[in-house]
Amino acid sequence: MGFNITDSDSAISPESRRILIIHRGLPCQARRCALLSFAGHQMVQARNEVEALSIAKSQRVDLAMLYLPVDETIDMDLPNVLRDVSFAEYLPVVILAENLAEQHRCRFLDSGADDVISNDLSIEEIDARIGALLRVKDLNDQLASSRAALQDALERERELLVKLRSDNERLHALATTDPLTRVQNVRSFRDILNHEFKVAKRYGKPLSMLMLDVDHFKVVNDTHGHPSGDYVLKELAVILTQSVRESDVVARTGGEEFGVLLPRADREKAMSFAERIREEVYGRQFLVYDQDIHVTISIGVATFPEDAEITDPELVVYFSDQALLAAKDQGRDRVVAFHELSRSVRRRLRRQYLNMQRVQVEEKICVPEIQGVEAD
Repeated sequence: MGFNITDSDSAISPESRRILIIHRGLPCQARRCALLSFAGHQMVQARNEVEALSIAKSQRVDLAMLYLPVDETIDMDLPNVLRDVSFAEYLPVVILAENLAEQHRCRFLDSGADDVISNDLSIEEIDARIGALLRVKDLNDQLASSRAALQDALERERELLVKLRSDNERLHALATTDPLTRVQNVRSFRDILNHEFKVAKRYGKPLSMLMLDVDHFKVVNDTHGHPSGDYVLKELAVILTQSVRESDVVARTGGEEFGVLLPRADREKAMSFAERIREEVYGRQFLVYDQDIHVTISIGVATFPEDAEITDPELVVYFSDQALLAAKDQGRDRVVAFHELSRSVRRRLRRQYLNMQRVQVEEKICVPEIQGVEAD
């Protein structure tokens, strides 16, 4: 007898169906095995329960047929034990029995059997019932295969997501950090500054910025070479990142220029921090290729809202940069705060900044007139 299974990938051909049967040497069971074999099933015979469990554990079995007394089958919980030891996802279990009363058949079914077949059934009906159970097994096997495939797909998706997150983090680092010093780059620094300025303005918190520059850095490059100059910049970035708080932001804003954003730091704290950084750099010997390189830095400081002239985040950058230029003019290796500049200079710098802003706006909105050319 053949069975039509639509999913040929997971289904097993009827000729290869392996049916385990415990026959206990009974002539009636031997005859039943012969008839089922003639119907196209591959019968695997076991003499007792121990042999049946060993076969189910070590070989592929598609269905089990048990011929045991009622109390012995239920007490042993043999249907469920067979399923537990079998490596099949689902193992149908059929109980072969003499003509039983309804209560006995119910006990078999309640104990885990999928069907109860009495001796008075024809081989054709037994074959049909086996076929029905095997179709159910095929569906369970297909479901298990689909579940396993889905689990594999989910695992691949998880691995892909982990890789995507890693790639995104790497791309984000590339997009936001300076490749030489590994601190924030200018674009990322400006984005953070805009955000922190909004927070400071909304909640009335101070916001300070340090703009610092390596003094006579060109001399370092000319005397010791550009690799040595790069090493000095890297070491300076390390000093800054190790000195700031977790909430502070360090960025490389130019060739040898760095910016340090100090949220919730007033002028006094910013000046104290700037002086500590200046002293640490002054006392550091940068050893490059067995040569000691001594450098100093100049630092400009601006603080919102203590510097009343600051009304937008760009003014924080501009005023701290102007304070840095003042530190350079005053002899370098020093810290200068914007408020230390004279009032007239501060006013002039603000007007200068506003004029530059106005010119930039006018340049953006000024569209050159395009004169048409008349056709001949």
